Amino acid sequence: MTALPTATTHRSAARPDVLTAARGARWITASVMIVGVVNYGFALLLTRLLDVASYAVYAAGAGLVLSAVTVARVTIPWVLAQALARARSDTERGDAGRFAIITGTAGGIVAAGVVAGVAAGFAGPATTTVLALSTLCFYVTSVPAGRLQGEERMRTLSLLGVAEVVLKTVVGVTLVVVCGWGATGAVAGFGVGLLPLLLWWPALPRGSGRLWRSASVNRGLWRRALGIARVQGLVALMAAIDVVLVILLPTDRSAAASYQASVTLSRVPLFVASAVSIAFFPALSRRRADASLSAGAVRMYVIAALPLAVVVATAPSSVLTAVFPTGYGMMGVLTALTAVTGFAIGAINLVVTFSQAVDDYACVRRQVVGLLGYILALLAGWRIDGVHGMAVGGAVGSVGALLLLVHQRVRRRGTAFLSRMPVVEPLLLAGVLVLVHPYPSVWLIAAMIIGVRGVERFVRRPEAPGPAADGPLPGAAPTTSPSTAQDQSGTLAMTHRPTQHTPVPTSPAQDRAGRLLAEAVWRGQPRPADEAALRHALSLARDNQVEGRLARSYPRQLADVVSEVDTANALFRRNLREVTDRLRDAGIPTVLIKAGLATHHVCGDFDLVVPDGRWTSARDVLESWCVGRSTYWLERSTKVLLDPRHGPSVHLHSAVSWFGVPVMSTSRLFDRATAGGGAWLVPRPADELRIWLAHGLFQNLSIDLSELFALRDLLLLDEIREEARREAAREGWLLGYEQALVVVAGAMRRLDRGAPVSLPVPYPAATSLRVGAEHALHLLRNGHPGVATREAALRVPLVVAKQRRRWAR
Repeated sequence: MTALPTATTHRSAARPDVLTAARGARWITASVMIVGVVNYGFALLLTRLLDVASYAVYAAGAGLVLSAVTVARVTIPWVLAQALARARSDTERGDAGRFAIITGTAGGIVAAGVVAGVAAGFAGPATTTVLALSTLCFYVTSVPAGRLQGEERMRTLSLLGVAEVVLKTVVGVTLVVVCGWGATGAVAGFGVGLLPLLLWWPALPRGSGRLWRSASVNRGLWRRALGIARVQGLVALMAAIDVVLVILLPTDRSAAASYQASVTLSRVPLFVASAVSIAFFPALSRRRADASLSAGAVRMYVIAALPLAVVVATAPSSVLTAVFPTGYGMMGVLTALTAVTGFAIGAINLVVTFSQAVDDYACVRRQVVGLLGYILALLAGWRIDGVHGMAVGGAVGSVGALLLLVHQRVRRRGTAFLSRMPVVEPLLLAGVLVLVHPYPSVWLIAAMIIGVRGVERFVRRPEAPGPAADGPLPGAAPTTSPSTAQDQSGTLAMTHRPTQHTPVPTSPAQDRAGRLLAEAVWRGQPRPADEAALRHALSLARDNQVEGRLARSYPRQLADVVSEVDTANALFRRNLREVTDRLRDAGIPTVLIKAGLATHHVCGDFDLVVPDGRWTSARDVLESWCVGRSTYWLERSTKVLLDPRHGPSVHLHSAVSWFGVPVMSTSRLFDRATAGGGAWLVPRPADELRIWLAHGLFQNLSIDLSELFALRDLLLLDEIREEARREAAREGWLLGYEQALVVVAGAMRRLDRGAPVSLPVPYPAATSLRVGAEHALHLLRNGHPGVATREAALRVPLVVAKQRRRWAR
């Protein structure tokens, strides 16, 4: 097989990491959304349970706790996660675990003291003590959080996040309502909610004092920890400084509370950015300069955060007044500004994550400059126009700080991380909300639709906007999802979970036949084989439509098969010419699809697509050529099988469809097709690539060896994969396309290295069900409810039937 260029190989190997990170980001973001809803419900409830002064103290304390969360959760755990992602030995992993425990505990003590010192300026002794203890809990529990992040166990981490906020809310409300502890009780829930994380505390073997000392003085880990602490500390300070300033400066308490409540609404993008960063950070740390990963992270952030920011920024005053008490009357003029600030700070958090992943902390200088500019803008705004001016200054200062960091990123790494960032649709949605802003009822409906649309796009699209070169290809190193597990001694030992599906069990004879077939056909290295072994391999080769390739590897032993295939090929070429000549003479062009198999097996039929509205005419033209005609009841309106006297039959299609469900536009297929060396046309390479994948996804639910050969050449070129990816998105099965590439690449890698492969390669049932749902939803949205219903109704029975047949073999 032709070797890929180095850059392509690098991007190819990264693709499974992109998908793993994207799935993790979805889990974390879903958790963040749930946590956000519960947090906002808790905050709204507290506006009713606490007076304005007590709520202001709670909000300021919560701001400090948020700072502690940000620093604790992205310093110690991220160092541990990065070390686990990069570690090559148990010693390195053990050192990382010990280092996290030492620094988590010591850092928590120091941070608790700092928080107590700041909180003493606006809170009483009891509240100050609770805030300090909560901060210590955040740092201590950052160790198990880092372990889960490094193992890429994002689902567990997300569920623990939900459990944390639910427990925090229950405890906080109970202490406020039942015990009457006011702001102190409200903030006490922060520390209690963290306790479940301790169940995932890493179990390390008992080591000598020297092992603990070596971990504590490890310069590399300290350098990373200090670098991440500086970077994330500055982000945390930027996120909290305005909330603290507004209560420390001599301002009206009602105005200060309005500002704090609007900031609470507007900080959702920061939580989204943190979720995306957590999920992508391990993969970014392994593939330090991979632009496709950073581009995927940016895309996920924009898709999720921008619609939320727009909704908050355009919220009508009457809607806010209905939600918040009268003491928060200024929110209507503040949310538009604080929404800009929240989105900018979230983007800053994401951009600096890219620098942390490559151990590049030069961004700190620009962060410091941006933070100083932000603080000066806040103070200048407050001096000019009080709280409203402070909101204006915050928006201007945060956007300026973001531009400084983006400019540095572009200078160092180029603009690849911004590739195909969705901009047009969010701007249009923002325009719609601005237009309906004067009409609260209409705005509410539009905001709900935009929110649903944002969630749908976020869940549906694989967040890897890099070119399809990111798709895994043969020649790339096998990629696995790292995880850690405790070995028999209880140490943090790295294991790996394969990203591919679990293969169907095979018998020893099948396994030997598969190995012989792979060696001879795929790798081109036939090894000596006796008659019995060859016959087993030939049976498997026929199932995979490569008996011609196998026979030519053993021309003497399989001479009869060589002759059989050659005869079939001659009949195929004759019938193809006859059929296409007749249709051309009748003024009906044709596109030959799935023809790459014909020269390597005994071809029983071939597939031709005719233009829209010409299917019946084409069938009539060939009436005198064929001696038999049949249709399958599920496809009687889209496909007919015409049998000649000799040689392969022709499948005449009205569209590229399976079971009557069209997957591609026929007119677009013809517009893009090229001459095929006769009276027929052939699909554009990007269309051919999608046809092969769609055939497996929508009909066979598997892909055989002959199809892997056809795909191997198509996948070598970046531009073909990228174009196919765009077209799949247009056709409504992008997620299925991406997941099919993962399965194909995994099979090719195993074949390349001689590992056992179940042939034909089955698609996982989950993938088959998901692509059906994805495509049915696309058809429904585009005004085809009947076809969408057909797709949805057939998918589950098809998957069940294929699974039963597969396991019965």
